[in-house]
Amino acid sequence: MTGKYVKDPMLDSYPYGGYSYMFYTYNFSSVIVKGRELDYGIGILDLVSVDLSLNQLTGRIPEEIAALDALMNLNLSCNQLSGKIPNKLGALQALESLDLSSNMLSGGIPSSLSDITYLSYLDLSDNNLTGRIPSGRQLDTLYTQQPSMYSGNSGLCGPLPNSCPGKNSATQDYPKMNEHSFEPITFSFGLALGSILGLWVVFCVLLFKRAWRISYFGLIDQTYDQMYVFAVLTWKSWARKEATN
Repeated sequence: MTGKYVKDPMLDSYPYGGYSYMFYTYNFSSVIVKGRELDYGIGILDLVSVDLSLNQLTGRIPEEIAALDALMNLNLSCNQLSGKIPNKLGALQALESLDLSSNMLSGGIPSSLSDITYLSYLDLSDNNLTGRIPSGRQLDTLYTQQPSMYSGNSGLCGPLPNSCPGKNSATQDYPKMNEHSFEPITFSFGLALGSILGLWVVFCVLLFKRAWRISYFGLIDQTYDQMYVFAVLTWKSWARKEATN
């Protein structure tokens, strides 16, 4: 972190050599939050932000960091941290920005990260993370906004070009296959049901309406006679041509 100094009128004056000198030494710290450099007063920084990026930190991320329940920004990027991402980070419900990129973190991504309601920036790129990327409304939304947040982890699979092998992936694809396979079945069932209902309505009308019944069967007889005459004439015409040839 970088420090800046500006005047602070709250400090006392100090006499020296018959003169009074006023010292102004209020600290400001510049930190990176959600990819942007912001300035915070030291009193606020102690409560809501931890930025230890661009150092040479080694070892594991301590689980005790989850006790900082008011933490809004955690930036440990560009170090040499190893081990797994603590599952307890999901307890930081006030966290808005989490940057663990460019380390040597391994293992899977904790599903508890999806429980952080206010998380609006996440960067886990350029590590050695492996396994399935957890799904959830929060993480899915962040991945849509920032697809590069998982890049540089060749062992990850899930919402990436690398699909996860095994039973889990087959289980996830199964509902999609069923959804498409049921479409023609549903259409055929609806068509058959509609035809049956239509014929039933016609049957009921003809059963109780004598005038309609007479007209209906009369129309059928007339149509049959016309088709019969047409068929006979066509047959005779064809037979005559064959006899002539």
